[in-house]
Amino acid sequence: MTTPINPYSSHPKADVRAQAQLLDDVTEGVVVRCGDEVVFANSAMFRILGAEPGDTSQLEKSVEEWIHPDDLRRINQMYRQRMAGEDVPSTYKFRLIRLDGSFVWVQSRTSVLQWAGESCAVAYLTDITTEMEIRDRQKFSSDLFKNIFNVTPEFMLLFGLRNNQVIDVNPAFLNVFGCRKDTVVGENVSNLGMWSESTFFERFIEELKTTASLTDIPAALETRGGIIRHFRLFARRIEGASEPYLLMTGRDVTEDMSHELELQRTRDAAELSNRTKSEFLANMSHELRTPLNAILGFSELIRDGIGGDKLAGNHSEYASDIHKSGTHLLAIINDILDLSKIEAGRLEAQISLMDPIPCLEMCMRLVHQRAHEAGVTISSELDFQIMLEADERLLKQIGLNLLSNAVKFTDSGGQVSLILARTGDGGASLAVEDTGIGMTADEIVVAKRPFGQVESGLIRSREGSGLGLPLVVAFASKLGGRVSIESKPEIGTKITIYFPADVVCERTVQQLAAGA
Repeated sequence: MTTPINPYSSHPKADVRAQAQLLDDVTEGVVVRCGDEVVFANSAMFRILGAEPGDTSQLEKSVEEWIHPDDLRRINQMYRQRMAGEDVPSTYKFRLIRLDGSFVWVQSRTSVLQWAGESCAVAYLTDITTEMEIRDRQKFSSDLFKNIFNVTPEFMLLFGLRNNQVIDVNPAFLNVFGCRKDTVVGENVSNLGMWSESTFFERFIEELKTTASLTDIPAALETRGGIIRHFRLFARRIEGASEPYLLMTGRDVTEDMSHELELQRTRDAAELSNRTKSEFLANMSHELRTPLNAILGFSELIRDGIGGDKLAGNHSEYASDIHKSGTHLLAIINDILDLSKIEAGRLEAQISLMDPIPCLEMCMRLVHQRAHEAGVTISSELDFQIMLEADERLLKQIGLNLLSNAVKFTDSGGQVSLILARTGDGGASLAVEDTGIGMTADEIVVAKRPFGQVESGLIRSREGSGLGLPLVVAFASKLGGRVSIESKPEIGTKITIYFPADVVCERTVQQLAAGA
Protein backbone atom coordinates (compact mmCIF):
# COMPACT_ATOMS: atom_id res chain seq x y z
CA MET A 1 0.00 0.00 0.00
CA THR A 2 1.55 3.35 -1.04
CA THR A 3 1.73 6.29 1.32
CA PRO A 4 -1.02 8.78 0.37
CA ILE A 5 -0.16 12.32 -0.62
CA ASN A 6 -1.52 15.00 1.68
CA PRO A 7 -3.60 17.23 -0.61
CA TYR A 8 -3.85 19.88 2.13
CA SER A 9 -0.15 20.67 2.54
CA SER A 10 0.49 23.85 4.59
CA HIS A 11 2.96 24.97 1.91
CA PRO A 12 1.24 26.36 -1.22
CA LYS A 13 4.33 25.49 -3.25
CA ALA A 14 4.82 21.88 -2.18
CA ASP A 15 8.01 20.16 -3.11
CA VAL A 16 6.98 18.67 -6.50
CA ARG A 17 10.18 16.66 -6.69
CA ALA A 18 9.43 14.97 -3.37
CA GLN A 19 5.91 14.18 -4.51
CA ALA A 20 7.16 12.88 -7.85
CA GLN A 21 9.75 10.67 -6.15
CA LEU A 22 7.14 9.25 -3.83
CA LEU A 23 4.67 8.56 -6.65
CA ASP A 24 7.37 7.06 -8.86
CA ASP A 25 7.95 4.34 -6.25
CA VAL A 26 4.32 3.22 -6.42
CA THR A 27 3.91 -0.11 -8.25
CA GLU A 28 0.67 1.04 -9.85
CA GLY A 29 0.66 3.41 -12.78
CA VAL A 30 0.20 6.96 -11.51
CA VAL A 31 -0.75 9.98 -13.59
CA VAL A 32 -1.41 13.55 -12.47
CA ARG A 33 -3.78 15.63 -14.58
CA CYS A 34 -4.14 19.38 -14.47
CA GLY A 35 -6.71 20.67 -16.92
CA ASP A 36 -6.06 19.15 -20.32
CA GLU A 37 -2.44 18.37 -19.54
CA VAL A 38 -0.70 15.40 -17.95
CA VAL A 39 1.91 16.92 -15.63
CA PHE A 40 3.30 13.69 -14.17
CA ALA A 41 3.45 9.95 -14.91
CA ASN A 42 5.49 7.45 -12.93
CA SER A 43 7.68 4.66 -14.30
CA ALA A 44 4.92 2.05 -13.95
CA MET A 45 2.64 4.30 -16.04
CA PHE A 46 5.23 4.50 -18.82
CA ARG A 47 5.46 0.70 -18.83
CA ILE A 48 1.67 0.41 -19.12
CA LEU A 49 1.81 2.73 -22.15
CA GLY A 50 4.65 0.72 -23.70
CA ALA A 51 7.10 3.61 -23.42
CA GLU A 52 10.50 3.95 -21.81
CA PRO A 53 10.39 5.25 -18.23
CA GLY A 54 11.14 8.97 -18.15
CA ASP A 55 10.10 9.49 -21.78
CA THR A 56 9.10 13.12 -21.36
CA SER A 57 7.61 13.22 -24.87
CA GLN A 58 4.61 11.38 -23.43
CA LEU A 59 4.02 14.30 -21.06
CA GLU A 60 3.85 16.68 -24.00
CA LYS A 61 0.68 14.92 -25.22
CA SER A 62 -2.72 16.31 -24.37
CA VAL A 63 -5.25 14.25 -22.41
CA GLU A 64 -7.11 13.49 -25.67
CA GLU A 65 -4.02 11.62 -26.93
CA TRP A 66 -3.89 9.45 -23.80
CA ILE A 67 -7.52 8.29 -23.59
CA HIS A 68 -9.43 6.09 -26.04
CA PRO A 69 -11.87 8.23 -28.07
CA ASP A 70 -14.87 6.14 -26.95
CA ASP A 71 -14.04 6.83 -23.28
CA LEU A 72 -12.79 10.44 -23.56
CA ARG A 73 -16.10 12.24 -23.09
CA ARG A 74 -17.03 10.19 -20.00
CA ILE A 75 -13.58 10.66 -18.38
CA ASN A 76 -13.55 14.44 -19.08
CA GLN A 77 -17.04 14.79 -17.61
CA MET A 78 -16.03 13.00 -14.40
CA TYR A 79 -12.84 15.11 -14.21
CA ARG A 80 -14.80 18.37 -14.40
CA GLN A 81 -17.34 17.18 -11.83
CA ARG A 82 -14.59 15.99 -9.46
CA MET A 83 -12.69 19.26 -9.72
CA ALA A 84 -15.96 21.13 -9.08
CA GLY A 85 -16.40 19.16 -5.85
CA GLU A 86 -19.35 17.09 -7.09
CA ASP A 87 -19.92 13.51 -5.98
CA VAL A 88 -18.49 11.16 -8.66
CA PRO A 89 -17.24 7.56 -8.51
CA SER A 90 -13.65 7.27 -7.32
CA THR A 91 -13.14 3.91 -9.04
CA TYR A 92 -13.93 3.22 -12.69
CA LYS A 93 -12.58 1.55 -15.82
CA PHE A 94 -11.51 2.98 -19.18
CA ARG A 95 -9.02 2.50 -21.98
CA LEU A 96 -5.67 4.18 -22.60
CA ILE A 97 -3.92 4.42 -25.95
CA ARG A 98 -0.49 2.77 -25.98
CA LEU A 99 2.54 4.05 -27.80
CA ASP A 100 2.08 1.46 -30.59
CA GLY A 101 -1.54 2.53 -31.16
CA SER A 102 -3.14 -0.41 -29.33
CA PHE A 103 -5.21 0.17 -26.23
CA VAL A 104 -5.05 -1.14 -22.69
CA TRP A 105 -7.85 -1.46 -20.13
CA VAL A 106 -7.10 0.13 -16.75
CA GLN A 107 -8.95 0.42 -13.47
CA SER A 108 -8.57 3.84 -11.91
CA ARG A 109 -8.70 5.08 -8.29
CA THR A 110 -8.84 8.84 -8.54
CA SER A 111 -8.59 11.67 -5.99
CA VAL A 112 -7.61 15.36 -5.85
CA LEU A 113 -4.27 16.68 -4.65
CA GLN A 114 -2.27 19.90 -4.69
CA TRP A 115 0.47 19.85 -7.31
CA ALA A 116 2.77 22.86 -7.53
CA GLY A 117 0.12 24.90 -5.78
CA GLU A 118 -2.72 23.82 -8.09
CA SER A 119 -5.57 21.41 -7.54
CA CYS A 120 -5.02 18.40 -9.79
CA ALA A 121 -6.43 14.92 -10.19
CA VAL A 122 -4.21 11.98 -9.39
CA ALA A 123 -5.20 8.56 -10.75
CA TYR A 124 -3.74 5.22 -9.63
CA LEU A 125 -4.11 2.87 -12.63
CA THR A 126 -3.98 -0.95 -12.73
CA ASP A 127 -3.69 -2.84 -16.02
CA ILE A 128 -6.81 -5.08 -16.23
CA THR A 129 -6.61 -5.87 -19.96
CA THR A 130 -6.30 -9.64 -19.41
CA GLU A 131 -9.17 -9.59 -16.93
CA MET A 132 -11.36 -7.63 -19.37
CA GLU A 133 -10.51 -10.01 -22.23
CA ILE A 134 -11.51 -12.97 -20.07
CA ARG A 135 -14.70 -11.18 -19.07
CA ASP A 136 -15.47 -10.34 -22.72
CA ARG A 137 -14.93 -13.96 -23.76
CA GLN A 138 -17.18 -15.12 -20.95
CA LYS A 139 -19.82 -12.56 -21.88
CA PHE A 140 -19.60 -13.57 -25.55
CA SER A 141 -19.99 -17.24 -24.62
CA SER A 142 -22.88 -16.39 -22.32
CA ASP A 143 -24.61 -14.25 -24.94
CA LEU A 144 -24.00 -16.88 -27.60
CA PHE A 145 -25.49 -19.58 -25.39
CA LYS A 146 -28.51 -17.40 -24.62
CA ASN A 147 -29.10 -16.71 -28.31
CA ILE A 148 -28.77 -20.38 -29.23
CA PHE A 149 -30.91 -21.35 -26.25
CA ASN A 150 -33.69 -18.98 -27.31
CA VAL A 151 -33.71 -19.31 -31.10
CA THR A 152 -32.92 -22.99 -31.70
CA PRO A 153 -35.92 -24.98 -33.03
CA GLU A 154 -34.89 -27.94 -30.85
CA PHE A 155 -36.24 -27.92 -27.31
CA MET A 156 -33.69 -27.35 -24.52
CA LEU A 157 -34.09 -28.17 -20.83
CA LEU A 158 -31.61 -27.23 -18.07
CA PHE A 159 -31.98 -28.83 -14.64
CA GLY A 160 -29.96 -29.77 -11.56
CA LEU A 161 -28.68 -33.33 -11.45
CA ARG A 162 -29.02 -33.69 -7.68
CA ASN A 163 -32.64 -32.67 -7.27
CA ASN A 164 -33.83 -32.84 -10.93
CA GLN A 165 -35.27 -29.35 -10.50
CA VAL A 166 -35.78 -27.35 -13.71
CA ILE A 167 -33.54 -24.28 -13.95
CA ASP A 168 -34.61 -23.02 -17.37
CA VAL A 169 -36.33 -24.03 -20.62
CA ASN A 170 -36.24 -22.39 -24.04
CA PRO A 171 -39.25 -21.11 -26.07
CA ALA A 172 -39.13 -24.22 -28.29
CA PHE A 173 -39.76 -26.40 -25.20
CA LEU A 174 -42.80 -24.32 -24.23
CA ASN A 175 -44.15 -24.54 -27.78
CA VAL A 176 -43.59 -28.29 -28.16
CA PHE A 177 -45.15 -29.25 -24.83
CA GLY A 178 -47.76 -26.48 -24.64
CA CYS A 179 -46.90 -25.07 -21.22
CA ARG A 180 -45.96 -21.79 -19.53
CA LYS A 181 -42.47 -21.10 -18.22
CA ASP A 182 -43.63 -20.25 -14.71
CA THR A 183 -45.28 -23.68 -14.39
CA VAL A 184 -42.10 -25.50 -15.47
CA VAL A 185 -39.18 -23.70 -13.78
CA GLY A 186 -38.65 -25.14 -10.30
CA GLU A 187 -40.62 -28.30 -11.06
CA ASN A 188 -39.10 -31.79 -10.88
CA VAL A 189 -38.30 -33.04 -14.39
CA SER A 190 -39.92 -36.40 -13.72
CA ASN A 191 -43.23 -34.62 -13.02
CA LEU A 192 -43.44 -32.67 -16.27
CA GLY A 193 -45.76 -35.23 -17.90
CA MET A 194 -43.65 -35.44 -21.04
CA TRP A 195 -42.41 -38.99 -20.56
CA SER A 196 -44.66 -41.45 -22.39
CA GLU A 197 -42.71 -44.32 -20.79
CA SER A 198 -42.72 -43.99 -17.01
CA THR A 199 -39.26 -45.47 -16.38
CA PHE A 200 -37.46 -43.74 -19.25
CA PHE A 201 -36.28 -40.68 -17.29
CA GLU A 202 -34.89 -42.78 -14.42
CA ARG A 203 -32.96 -44.99 -16.85
CA PHE A 204 -31.74 -41.88 -18.69
CA ILE A 205 -30.35 -40.30 -15.49
CA GLU A 206 -28.83 -43.63 -14.39
CA GLU A 207 -26.93 -43.83 -17.66
CA LEU A 208 -25.50 -40.34 -17.11
CA LYS A 209 -23.85 -41.47 -13.87
CA THR A 210 -21.25 -43.35 -15.92
CA THR A 211 -20.79 -40.86 -18.75
CA ALA A 212 -20.63 -37.10 -19.14
CA SER A 213 -22.89 -37.00 -22.20
CA LEU A 214 -25.45 -38.97 -24.17
CA THR A 215 -26.15 -38.50 -27.86
CA ASP A 216 -28.87 -39.52 -30.28
CA ILE A 217 -31.07 -41.34 -27.76
CA PRO A 218 -34.48 -42.26 -29.25
CA ALA A 219 -37.48 -41.34 -27.12
CA ALA A 220 -41.25 -41.11 -27.54
CA LEU A 221 -42.53 -38.00 -25.71
CA GLU A 222 -46.04 -36.74 -25.03
CA THR A 223 -46.31 -33.29 -26.58
CA ARG A 224 -48.99 -30.56 -26.79
CA GLY A 225 -52.49 -32.02 -26.90
CA GLY A 226 -51.35 -35.43 -25.66
CA ILE A 227 -49.83 -36.33 -29.04
CA ILE A 228 -46.95 -38.82 -28.93
CA ARG A 229 -44.05 -37.73 -31.13
CA HIS A 230 -40.60 -39.22 -31.67
CA PHE A 231 -37.45 -37.34 -30.60
CA ARG A 232 -33.70 -37.81 -30.55
CA LEU A 233 -32.28 -36.64 -27.22
CA PHE A 234 -28.83 -35.20 -26.55
CA ALA A 235 -27.61 -34.51 -23.02
CA ARG A 236 -24.42 -33.10 -21.48
CA ARG A 237 -23.47 -32.73 -17.84
CA ILE A 238 -22.26 -29.23 -16.87
CA GLU A 239 -20.24 -28.80 -13.68
CA GLY A 240 -21.59 -25.78 -11.77
CA ALA A 241 -20.07 -23.95 -8.82
CA SER A 242 -22.28 -25.71 -6.28
CA GLU A 243 -23.80 -28.67 -8.12
CA PRO A 244 -23.74 -30.37 -11.51
CA TYR A 245 -26.38 -29.48 -14.11
CA LEU A 246 -27.71 -31.29 -17.14
CA LEU A 247 -28.51 -29.63 -20.45
CA MET A 248 -30.91 -31.78 -22.49
CA THR A 249 -31.71 -31.08 -26.13
CA GLY A 250 -34.46 -32.80 -28.12
CA ARG A 251 -34.89 -32.89 -31.89
CA ASP A 252 -38.28 -33.88 -33.30
CA VAL A 253 -37.69 -36.67 -35.85
CA THR A 254 -41.31 -37.76 -36.31
CA GLU A 255 -41.51 -36.44 -39.88
CA ASP A 256 -38.07 -37.83 -40.69
CA MET A 257 -39.17 -41.26 -39.49
CA SER A 258 -42.36 -41.02 -41.57
CA HIS A 259 -40.33 -40.12 -44.65
CA GLU A 260 -37.89 -42.95 -43.96
CA LEU A 261 -40.74 -45.43 -43.58
CA GLU A 262 -42.28 -44.18 -46.82
CA LEU A 263 -38.95 -44.52 -48.61
CA GLN A 264 -38.58 -48.03 -47.20
CA ARG A 265 -42.08 -48.93 -48.39
CA THR A 266 -41.24 -47.52 -51.81
CA ARG A 267 -38.02 -49.54 -51.94
CA ASP A 268 -39.84 -52.68 -50.81
CA ALA A 269 -42.55 -52.12 -53.42
CA ALA A 270 -39.92 -51.63 -56.14
CA GLU A 271 -38.09 -54.80 -55.09
CA LEU A 272 -41.36 -56.72 -54.97
CA SER A 273 -42.31 -55.40 -58.41
CA ASN A 274 -38.96 -56.49 -59.81
CA ARG A 275 -39.33 -59.96 -58.28
CA THR A 276 -42.87 -60.42 -59.54
CA LYS A 277 -41.94 -59.20 -63.01
CA SER A 278 -39.01 -61.61 -63.09
CA GLU A 279 -41.29 -64.45 -62.03
CA PHE A 280 -43.86 -63.36 -64.58
CA LEU A 281 -41.28 -63.38 -67.38
CA ALA A 282 -40.11 -66.82 -66.27
CA ASN A 283 -43.70 -68.06 -66.44
CA MET A 284 -44.27 -66.35 -69.78
CA SER A 285 -41.31 -68.19 -71.30
CA HIS A 286 -43.38 -71.35 -70.75
CA GLU A 287 -46.73 -69.81 -71.69
CA LEU A 288 -45.40 -68.36 -74.93
CA ARG A 289 -43.28 -71.34 -75.96
CA THR A 290 -46.07 -73.92 -75.52
CA PRO A 291 -48.52 -72.48 -78.11
CA LEU A 292 -45.65 -71.48 -80.41
CA ASN A 293 -44.28 -75.02 -80.37
CA ALA A 294 -47.73 -76.37 -81.15
CA ILE A 295 -48.19 -73.92 -84.02
CA LEU A 296 -44.76 -74.72 -85.49
CA GLY A 297 -45.13 -78.46 -84.98
CA PHE A 298 -48.54 -78.90 -86.55
CA SER A 299 -47.77 -76.47 -89.39
CA GLU A 300 -44.59 -78.44 -90.21
CA LEU A 301 -46.62 -81.68 -90.35
CA ILE A 302 -48.99 -80.09 -92.86
CA ARG A 303 -46.20 -78.39 -94.85
CA ASP A 304 -43.95 -81.44 -95.16
CA GLY A 305 -46.76 -83.96 -95.58
CA ILE A 306 -45.26 -86.19 -92.91
CA GLY A 307 -47.20 -89.44 -92.68
CA GLY A 308 -48.39 -89.21 -96.29
CA ASP A 309 -51.99 -89.84 -97.23
CA LYS A 310 -52.50 -91.77 -94.03
CA LEU A 311 -52.36 -88.58 -91.93
CA ALA A 312 -53.76 -86.22 -94.56
CA GLY A 313 -57.22 -86.62 -93.08
CA ASN A 314 -55.95 -85.16 -89.81
CA HIS A 315 -55.01 -81.81 -91.36
CA SER A 316 -58.31 -80.27 -90.30
CA GLU A 317 -57.63 -81.32 -86.73
CA TYR A 318 -54.10 -79.91 -86.97
CA ALA A 319 -55.46 -76.59 -88.24
CA SER A 320 -57.90 -76.50 -85.32
CA ASP A 321 -55.03 -77.03 -82.87
CA ILE A 322 -53.01 -74.33 -84.60
CA HIS A 323 -55.98 -71.96 -84.30
CA LYS A 324 -56.44 -72.71 -80.60
CA SER A 325 -52.73 -72.18 -79.92
CA GLY A 326 -52.72 -68.94 -81.89
CA THR A 327 -55.81 -67.71 -80.06
CA HIS A 328 -54.22 -68.52 -76.71
CA LEU A 329 -50.99 -66.76 -77.72
CA LEU A 330 -52.93 -63.71 -78.92
CA ALA A 331 -54.82 -63.55 -75.61
CA ILE A 332 -51.55 -63.54 -73.65
CA ILE A 333 -50.07 -60.81 -75.85
CA ASN A 334 -53.25 -58.73 -75.55
CA ASP A 335 -53.13 -59.03 -71.75
CA ILE A 336 -49.51 -57.87 -71.71
CA LEU A 337 -50.27 -54.94 -74.04
CA ASP A 338 -53.31 -53.91 -71.98
CA LEU A 339 -51.29 -53.95 -68.77
CA SER A 340 -48.54 -51.91 -70.43
CA LYS A 341 -51.13 -49.28 -71.41
CA ILE A 342 -52.45 -49.21 -67.85
CA GLU A 343 -48.98 -48.77 -66.31
CA ALA A 344 -48.19 -46.03 -68.84
CA GLY A 345 -51.48 -44.25 -68.06
CA ARG A 346 -52.63 -44.64 -71.68
CA LEU A 347 -55.70 -46.81 -71.14
CA GLU A 348 -58.61 -45.09 -72.86
CA ALA A 349 -62.34 -45.62 -72.37
CA GLN A 350 -65.12 -44.68 -74.80
CA ILE A 351 -67.95 -44.09 -72.34
CA SER A 352 -71.54 -44.20 -73.64
CA LEU A 353 -74.93 -45.39 -72.46
CA MET A 354 -75.09 -49.10 -73.31
CA ASP A 355 -77.08 -52.25 -72.75
CA PRO A 356 -74.77 -54.63 -70.85
CA ILE A 357 -76.88 -57.76 -71.51
CA PRO A 358 -75.73 -58.54 -75.10
CA CYS A 359 -72.08 -57.98 -74.06
CA LEU A 360 -72.37 -60.32 -71.07
CA GLU A 361 -74.25 -62.97 -73.04
CA MET A 362 -71.43 -62.91 -75.63
CA CYS A 363 -68.92 -63.51 -72.84
CA MET A 364 -71.00 -66.51 -71.72
CA ARG A 365 -70.99 -67.95 -75.23
CA LEU A 366 -67.25 -67.46 -75.69
CA VAL A 367 -66.37 -69.46 -72.56
CA HIS A 368 -69.20 -72.01 -72.88
CA GLN A 369 -67.17 -74.49 -74.93
CA ARG A 370 -64.22 -74.30 -72.55
CA ALA A 371 -66.55 -74.82 -69.58
CA HIS A 372 -68.21 -77.80 -71.31
CA GLU A 373 -64.81 -79.42 -71.95
CA ALA A 374 -63.84 -78.86 -68.30
CA GLY A 375 -67.11 -80.29 -67.01
CA VAL A 376 -68.15 -76.97 -65.44
CA THR A 377 -71.74 -75.70 -65.49
CA ILE A 378 -72.31 -72.00 -66.30
CA SER A 379 -75.47 -70.15 -65.31
CA SER A 380 -76.54 -66.51 -65.31
CA GLU A 381 -78.93 -64.22 -63.47
CA LEU A 382 -79.16 -60.89 -65.28
CA ASP A 383 -81.38 -57.87 -64.58
CA PHE A 384 -82.56 -56.85 -68.06
CA GLN A 385 -83.68 -53.38 -66.91
CA ILE A 386 -80.15 -52.17 -66.09
CA MET A 387 -78.40 -49.75 -68.44
CA LEU A 388 -74.78 -48.64 -67.88
CA GLU A 389 -72.66 -45.68 -68.90
CA ALA A 390 -69.57 -47.70 -69.75
CA ASP A 391 -67.10 -48.78 -72.43
CA GLU A 392 -68.38 -51.93 -74.14
CA ARG A 393 -64.87 -53.20 -74.91
CA LEU A 394 -63.70 -52.87 -71.30
CA LEU A 395 -66.91 -54.41 -69.95
CA LYS A 396 -66.46 -57.36 -72.33
CA GLN A 397 -62.87 -57.84 -71.17
CA ILE A 398 -64.00 -57.73 -67.52
CA GLY A 399 -66.63 -60.39 -68.19
CA LEU A 400 -64.29 -62.63 -70.21
CA ASN A 401 -61.46 -62.42 -67.68
CA LEU A 402 -63.71 -63.17 -64.72
CA LEU A 403 -65.52 -66.06 -66.46
CA SER A 404 -62.30 -67.53 -67.91
CA ASN A 405 -60.58 -67.47 -64.54
CA ALA A 406 -63.61 -68.97 -62.82
CA VAL A 407 -63.77 -71.85 -65.32
CA LYS A 408 -60.00 -72.37 -65.23
CA PHE A 409 -59.86 -72.66 -61.43
CA THR A 410 -63.01 -74.77 -61.02
CA ASP A 411 -62.71 -78.56 -61.16
CA SER A 412 -65.03 -80.83 -63.12
CA GLY A 413 -68.52 -80.90 -61.64
CA GLY A 414 -68.26 -77.34 -60.33
CA GLN A 415 -70.44 -74.36 -61.10
CA VAL A 416 -69.85 -70.79 -62.32
CA SER A 417 -72.52 -68.08 -62.07
CA LEU A 418 -72.71 -64.63 -63.70
CA ILE A 419 -74.96 -62.15 -61.86
CA LEU A 420 -76.00 -58.60 -62.80
CA ALA A 421 -78.22 -56.93 -60.18
CA ARG A 422 -79.19 -53.59 -58.66
CA THR A 423 -77.68 -52.50 -55.33
CA GLY A 424 -79.43 -50.77 -52.45
CA ASP A 425 -77.72 -47.42 -53.14
CA GLY A 426 -79.07 -47.20 -56.71
CA GLY A 427 -75.95 -48.63 -58.31
CA ALA A 428 -75.37 -52.03 -59.87
CA SER A 429 -73.16 -55.05 -59.23
CA LEU A 430 -71.64 -57.49 -61.71
CA ALA A 431 -70.48 -60.67 -60.00
CA VAL A 432 -68.89 -63.96 -61.06
CA GLU A 433 -69.11 -66.72 -58.46
CA ASP A 434 -67.51 -70.17 -58.67
CA THR A 435 -67.08 -73.30 -56.59
CA GLY A 436 -63.40 -73.59 -57.46
CA ILE A 437 -60.19 -73.95 -55.51
CA GLY A 438 -60.50 -70.54 -53.80
CA MET A 439 -57.76 -68.38 -52.28
CA THR A 440 -56.46 -67.34 -48.88
CA ALA A 441 -56.32 -63.67 -47.87
CA ASP A 442 -52.59 -63.55 -48.70
CA GLU A 443 -53.18 -65.17 -52.09
CA ILE A 444 -55.85 -62.57 -52.90
CA VAL A 445 -53.27 -59.81 -52.32
CA VAL A 446 -50.82 -61.56 -54.68
CA ALA A 447 -53.49 -62.20 -57.32
CA LYS A 448 -54.50 -58.51 -57.44
CA ARG A 449 -50.91 -57.36 -57.90
CA PRO A 450 -49.71 -56.76 -61.49
CA PHE A 451 -47.46 -59.65 -62.55
CA GLY A 452 -48.41 -61.47 -59.35
CA GLN A 453 -49.42 -65.13 -59.59
CA VAL A 454 -50.67 -67.34 -56.80
CA GLU A 455 -48.84 -70.34 -58.19
CA SER A 456 -45.14 -69.82 -58.85
CA GLY A 457 -43.12 -70.90 -61.87
CA LEU A 458 -42.33 -74.61 -61.50
CA ILE A 459 -45.49 -75.70 -59.68
CA ARG A 460 -48.12 -73.89 -61.72
CA SER A 461 -50.79 -76.36 -62.72
CA ARG A 462 -53.02 -74.11 -64.82
CA GLU A 463 -52.11 -72.11 -67.89
CA GLY A 464 -52.48 -68.35 -68.15
CA SER A 465 -50.56 -65.11 -67.80
CA GLY A 466 -51.80 -64.35 -64.29
CA LEU A 467 -52.85 -60.88 -65.45
CA GLY A 468 -56.61 -61.48 -65.50
CA LEU A 469 -57.49 -60.10 -62.07
CA PRO A 470 -55.14 -57.07 -62.18
CA LEU A 471 -56.66 -56.16 -65.55
CA VAL A 472 -60.19 -56.50 -64.14
CA VAL A 473 -59.28 -54.17 -61.25
CA ALA A 474 -57.81 -51.58 -63.65
CA PHE A 475 -60.71 -51.79 -66.13
CA ALA A 476 -63.30 -51.50 -63.35
CA SER A 477 -61.53 -48.44 -61.94
CA LYS A 478 -61.53 -46.86 -65.40
CA LEU A 479 -65.31 -47.34 -65.52
CA GLY A 480 -65.76 -45.79 -62.06
CA GLY A 481 -66.31 -49.11 -60.31
CA ARG A 482 -64.60 -50.92 -57.47
CA VAL A 483 -63.73 -54.59 -57.02
CA SER A 484 -64.60 -56.81 -54.05
CA ILE A 485 -63.19 -60.34 -53.65
CA GLU A 486 -64.57 -63.00 -51.33
CA SER A 487 -62.79 -66.33 -51.37
CA LYS A 488 -62.13 -69.40 -49.24
CA PRO A 489 -59.81 -72.30 -50.11
CA GLU A 490 -61.66 -75.38 -51.44
CA ILE A 491 -65.01 -73.52 -51.26
CA GLY A 492 -64.86 -71.00 -54.06
CA THR A 493 -64.47 -67.37 -55.07
CA LYS A 494 -66.89 -64.49 -55.68
CA ILE A 495 -65.57 -61.41 -57.46
CA THR A 496 -67.95 -58.44 -57.61
CA ILE A 497 -67.70 -55.18 -59.55
CA TYR A 498 -69.75 -52.40 -57.94
CA PHE A 499 -70.84 -49.57 -60.26
CA PRO A 500 -71.94 -46.29 -58.63
CA ALA A 501 -75.46 -44.92 -59.07
CA ASP A 502 -74.34 -42.12 -61.37
CA VAL A 503 -73.41 -44.61 -64.14
CA VAL A 504 -76.55 -46.78 -63.77
CA CYS A 505 -80.04 -46.09 -65.10
CA GLU A 506 -83.30 -47.95 -65.82
CA ARG A 507 -84.16 -49.15 -69.30
CA THR A 508 -87.03 -47.07 -70.76
CA VAL A 509 -90.32 -48.54 -71.99
CA GLN A 510 -89.25 -47.85 -75.58
CA GLN A 511 -85.94 -49.63 -75.02
CA LEU A 512 -87.75 -52.61 -73.47
CA ALA A 513 -90.10 -52.74 -76.44
CA ALA A 514 -87.21 -52.48 -78.91
CA GLY A 515 -85.39 -55.24 -77.07
CA ALA A 516 -88.48 -57.43 -77.17
